[in-house]
Amino acid sequence: MRKATKVIAAADVFEPAPKLTFNLDDDGLTVFDARGGSYWRGNATAGEVMEGIRLGRPVNTLITSIAEAYKVDHERVREDIHALLAELEQHGIIRRVRP
Repeated sequence: MRKATKVIAAADVFEPAPKLTFNLDDDGLTVFDARGGSYWRGNATAGEVMEGIRLGRPVNTLITSIAEAYKVDHERVREDIHALLAELEQHGIIRRVRP
C-alpha cells in the first residue's frame, strides 16, 4: 500500500499513471497493471471520472458534470469523487499533474 494522499482541491488535475491499460465499457472501468499483474474495477461513474481525468479536466469540473448528469446533490458527489480519486491515487492508478 502507498502512503496517504494529499488533500484534493477543486482545481487539482490528475492523469492516468503510465503503463496501465484502461477499459471503459457499459459496466464501468477496468484498470490492468501489467507491471504487477493486478487489476482494479470500478462502476460506470468511475469510468466517467477516469474519462474526465484522461481529458485533463480539473476536479471541480468532474464533480459538476457528474452532479448535473445524475441530478445528485453537489456535496454528495464531491465527497464520493474525492474518495474515488484518493483511492485511485493511493493505488497508483492516477497521479496529480498540478494543484
